[in-house]
Amino acid sequence: MNLAMAVADGFAEVRAHAGRTALQTLGVVLGVGSVIGTMGLTAGGKQQSLKYYAESGGVLKCMVWSKPLENVRTSAREKASLGLTMDDVVAVRASVPGFDLVEPTVDRYLPVRTARLTRNESVSGVAPRYQELHELLVERGRFIGAEDVATRSAVCVLGANRAREFFGSDDPIGRTIRLGDTMYGVAGVLTYREFYWNKAETYNSLDWMNDLILVPVTALQVRQVGAGSKAIDEISMRLKDREAAKAAVPAVKRLLLARHGAEDFQVYARVDRLQQMDQQGKVYDLTFMICGLISLIVSIIVNANILLASFTERMREVGVRKALGAKGWHIAVQFMCEMLVVTGIGAVLGLAVGIGFVHGIAALLGQTAALTPAMLVVSVAAAAVVGLVAGFYPAVRGARLDPVVALRYE
Repeated sequence: MNLAMAVADGFAEVRAHAGRTALQTLGVVLGVGSVIGTMGLTAGGKQQSLKYYAESGGVLKCMVWSKPLENVRTSAREKASLGLTMDDVVAVRASVPGFDLVEPTVDRYLPVRTARLTRNESVSGVAPRYQELHELLVERGRFIGAEDVATRSAVCVLGANRAREFFGSDDPIGRTIRLGDTMYGVAGVLTYREFYWNKAETYNSLDWMNDLILVPVTALQVRQVGAGSKAIDEISMRLKDREAAKAAVPAVKRLLLARHGAEDFQVYARVDRLQQMDQQGKVYDLTFMICGLISLIVSIIVNANILLASFTERMREVGVRKALGAKGWHIAVQFMCEMLVVTGIGAVLGLAVGIGFVHGIAALLGQTAALTPAMLVVSVAAAAVVGLVAGFYPAVRGARLDPVVALRYE
């Protein structure tokens, strides 16, 4: 018997015993479906995170924020710390080679006055590469330039929401706005940005871009922080690549701790956050894959028992074939092919169930689902293992069966 004939016999057995085949495939369908469903949903969540990061500066973005001293131990040396300063920016640029962008940011709440309104808003003093770091897009006008920082120019760039609130439908470019006690000319307006994690989400995760009021960092330092002050609130950094994070992020922590004598800062790296997400995703994947494997193990037991029952029913057939010259491996191949045909059908149905489950749950929750060829390969491979393991013992028994004993079986 060749392989084609063995497969043909397998399909003949499936057609002849539809009820038995349904029981055999049920466990495979549930196991494959659960594996596909779990991996698809967790991959969808990670895909959304990567998409958000891509629209707001990429995964290589790192930030250092000031942390108030009252939140840390306050020894005499620690109390002497000035917090983050421009000198820290210079030190990081000079001492930590893993970054290709290191820029300061100063934040202040200031009274904002226009013809339309007066209220306090957050104003950020930034450098030109702040736009590059955060992937900001300018819709009208221009962004803050190097000359603006060098000359401490009284110019500002507004987010889309702020431009609409301050000037309505009028073009803000060239108009003036009072920030604190200083008049600033509007040099540019940013493009409106939006990002929602799922279809049911009502909060725009990129709305912070639309609410920005940006001025040259030197202008804000001189006019609001105080002449000669080097204090800043944030250091924005970008890694050269993911591998640089292993050395660069700890190096920044060590450098700032040595300079300040106090951990009055907090370092955040998106690469670290992605690693945490990967670890959490692996836990969820492992948990649900174990459930799927349990279903597949149950399927192995059920299929092996059903195949043994089928072998018992067909013992005389096996004896006749062996008496007519069939080798033991011919019988083994026949039973293995029959089992693989059954698990193949279960794998196809399981893929359909898993894909439908992923998209159904994603649609119900308004989330994004992601299916990759690797997931499909893993699921089909799991089904193939079920077929091989379940069919092995009955195939070996058939191969070793004495034809005389088989022919005498009633």
